Amino acid sequence: MTQKINLENNLRLMVALDLTEMDPILLQYVNFLCEVWNIEHLYFTHNIKQYKLYDLYDEFLEEGITLEDIVDRGLQKTIDKYYTASVPNTVLITTDDYTESILSHLAKEYKIDIMVVGNKDELQGTGALNQKLVRMLDANVLLVPEEAKHEMNNVLVPTDFSSASARCFAVAGSLVERSEGKIEGLHVYNIPSFFFPYINSEKAIDKTKNHLKDKVKQFRKKYKISENIPFKYIDREGYSVVEAIELHAEKTDADIVVVSARGGSNITSLFVGSVTNDLLIRNRKMPLLVIR
Repeated sequence: MTQKINLENNLRLMVALDLTEMDPILLQYVNFLCEVWNIEHLYFTHNIKQYKLYDLYDEFLEEGITLEDIVDRGLQKTIDKYYTASVPNTVLITTDDYTESILSHLAKEYKIDIMVVGNKDELQGTGALNQKLVRMLDANVLLVPEEAKHEMNNVLVPTDFSSASARCFAVAGSLVERSEGKIEGLHVYNIPSFFFPYINSEKAIDKTKNHLKDKVKQFRKKYKISENIPFKYIDREGYSVVEAIELHAEKTDADIVVVSARGGSNITSLFVGSVTNDLLIRNRKMPLLVIR
């Protein structure tokens, strides 16, 4: 079972580097995390696809140099330049055709609490690897975008009132413990437009909000969520749930969004909740922390 994130824990973070322009962004964000979290050890890792080695081995071996040596030097040069925190670190270089599989193996072997990966927009990459990682890893996953702010003052927790999403509030409390930041719960609802010709839209919205107030009250009581955490419920108004979450996050200047890997169905750890799955492939301005 994944260890709960808490600042009293000595966290182990693994940072997936890929020798692109995303690496300096990740390393500088990790410097920030070392200030606000209690991190015991960092593991900087890079996986070389095996099929890329075959055409290059002969060329490098003639000079007595392996591709692993070159990758190691390149990584170490970037780490030396951009990693400035004092937390001990280890560089791990692997060769495997399936990056998500080897990262999952390493996360288990080194008992990683959080896997830190890049969420790329203009830079190289897609969200496919991130989706696979969240599906396969026992660890929590932190996706860091190019524009991530180095702040932890405003944490947004979208919720469907499930037990899985309730765990995110405890995690959010740990995230803002040192910064004394604030947490906001968010529920996105929708009233089907085909009801409006038959019922008064204002009454429908009022009834929905009153129902959600009761729902929040029950949610707080059942999962012992602090009364000091405000809840916002918004009509998605033609947007998808994910779009509504992101628009609200940008509007409220959220520093990080915390979601559960699983939704309300909670069938199996192999299935990622649909909202979380869609968030994984979106380009956001704020980091996304996915909780197992």
